[in-house]
Amino acid sequence: MSSSKPLPNSYSATILPPANKAFVPRDYSHGTELRFSTELPAKLQGRIPEEVFTAVIGNINQLLIAAETGSASVYLESCFACLTGYLAYLCMETQYEKCLRSVSRLVEEYNRTVFGPRNLSMIDPSERGLRVIEIVLLRP
Repeated sequence: MSSSKPLPNSYSATILPPANKAFVPRDYSHGTELRFSTELPAKLQGRIPEEVFTAVIGNINQLLIAAETGSASVYLESCFACLTGYLAYLCMETQYEKCLRSVSRLVEEYNRTVFGPRNLSMIDPSERGLRVIEIVLLRP
């Protein structure tokens, strides 16, 4: 016994205007290494030179790769955290966190110098779970 009742208006599909956003996806061609694609999204063509875009994403990728690179200091940091029951992480910042903070500062800098003058705004990739880089087109 199924009765076909129409859904109330609050549940009906709402047509939203097209989003003025471009997304730069993760690049999995090198495995699961944290890096983003340097291919210019179609929505940004004509708004930013491809060389500038590639350089921006390349710089962000370098910082993210550095965040995941193991070194003696990272291993010592981990050992110290283990010995203190990971309470050390309450008092100190990890290399990964420092690199993510550097990426955030770099994104802010690029918004002032590269994207802002072109009416674009790059969203910090850590705000999107490091899945995509979102670039908002402020004016068409």
